[in-house]
Amino acid sequence: MQALTQKKTVVAVFVTEARMERDCIRLYARTHPEVRAAAVLSGGQELLQHLRCGLTPQVLVLDVLLTDMGILTLMEEIHGLHLDPEPTILLTVPVPEQTAARRAMQIFGDCQILLKPYRLKELFDQVYLLGAGADRYRLYRARGFCRRCLQQMRADPAMSGCDYLEQMVLYAFTAERPYPAAALYQMVAQDYDTQEASVAAAVMRLSRKMWQQGTPLYRQLCLRCGLPEEAVLPNGKLLKGLLELLKQEIV
Repeated sequence: MQALTQKKTVVAVFVTEARMERDCIRLYARTHPEVRAAAVLSGGQELLQHLRCGLTPQVLVLDVLLTDMGILTLMEEIHGLHLDPEPTILLTVPVPEQTAARRAMQIFGDCQILLKPYRLKELFDQVYLLGAGADRYRLYRARGFCRRCLQQMRADPAMSGCDYLEQMVLYAFTAERPYPAAALYQMVAQDYDTQEASVAAAVMRLSRKMWQQGTPLYRQLCLRCGLPEEAVLPNGKLLKGLLELLKQEIV
């Protein structure tokens, strides 16, 4: 289970002529470590040059309206390179321009389609799913949900308790049977080469810090766990409350 809960990075290459779109992808990639943008390119010829020089992405994101070469020609050239492993291809398609994409899917059965306009989160989520697979994607969604919850409770990301708590939640979420807190402390301590007591203390400091912020979500977790809304959540109840929210979000 430790191997599953470890973060997996998907390597992707993005190709689009729109400069603003390329800039946005580069900026978003800086805050999204699960997807590494190995290159953000403006055309098919540039892509082929990078691939011939040894670039090996897991996922290729191609705009079907590239003007330097047709999308079908580009995909034929890519397949002709016999890349190993062969990348999964995600075509981004403006809603009125689906003919070329349909033809590409008929000829190359391994490509996928994402309609424009899209949100960058939607794009990166799809890239991760294609590159990592369904099991890893479920864990990726769980990790993202944990981070959003911590942000909503104004947790300081510099505190080690954030990483420890997130990992505890993921272990509990993927477990086939319930784990006691002591077992989760032990597993996380092994991951981070520290002591179980240090993990427990760091999570408690984090909980107290979030209690001081008094956010609606922290108060909601208190009530969910049967405590007054102004209480400080013990580690076990903080974990239990987040795990329940996560299971509601990701069935």
